Amino acid sequence: MCELFAVNSKSPINVNRYLAEFYDHSHGNPHGWGLTYREGGSDDTVRLWREPVAAYESKLLPTLLERPIEASHLQAHIRNATCGTLSPENCHPFRGSDITGRDWTMIHNGILFNEGMLWGYDQREEGQTDSERAMLFFLDVVDEAALRSNGRLGFDQTFDALAGAVSQLGNQNKLNVILDDGTYTYVHTNTSEVTLYFRHVGDGLVFSTYPLGGPNEADAWSPVPRNRLIAYRDGKLVKTSAPHGYVFCEAILDIRRALGETYVPPKQQVA
Repeated sequence: MCELFAVNSKSPINVNRYLAEFYDHSHGNPHGWGLTYREGGSDDTVRLWREPVAAYESKLLPTLLERPIEASHLQAHIRNATCGTLSPENCHPFRGSDITGRDWTMIHNGILFNEGMLWGYDQREEGQTDSERAMLFFLDVVDEAALRSNGRLGFDQTFDALAGAVSQLGNQNKLNVILDDGTYTYVHTNTSEVTLYFRHVGDGLVFSTYPLGGPNEADAWSPVPRNRLIAYRDGKLVKTSAPHGYVFCEAILDIRRALGETYVPPKQQVA
């Protein structure tokens, strides 16, 4: 499966050693890598790199990791494509803006079997992934909430809109997703097994599909609470939604893979 890594911190923290270990997992996730970060708050320029090659084969990534990467908001991704083309457009993180002018980035680990709410987004996306369609859906949900508020969209309204969206999209879908607007980081996981962890680093938090840092740091990682949307700011938990009942069973996905089943929505490709 794809792997996720993210940072939410009050002040920039150095994560080079974690990123080096994280990207080394690309031997099992060879279909692309991506990195985005903001060194400070929401007014900083979003830096974004994506390549449709294995991270361990990239010539660009080592040059990025040669210098200290210190960020308060960061997302990294390594891709294991279900199917679809190997192109920069299909690599995570994805980036978009809402009508209030906020820049959002998103990484996703999962597969969307139930895309009823996403029909039509294949005409708007740059690539061919269900992940990008999901982000476009989330941005539309935020835009609709902003319009209902005459463009003055606060955190609580944003959170409530996204909480409803992830609850709906979690139905029959594996939705490990991390959204970031430069101030808040929104995290959701709904798998039957633990597939997303977090730990404290300095005055911030880091998130990862698997614990990083070796055996000596294993106890520092805790599972992210599942089946709910959680928002963080400055390395602290801000708000948690009520749990929903949509749990994605990893065993079912393993059975489908063992049977050689591949899910491709009509006229669309999943990655």
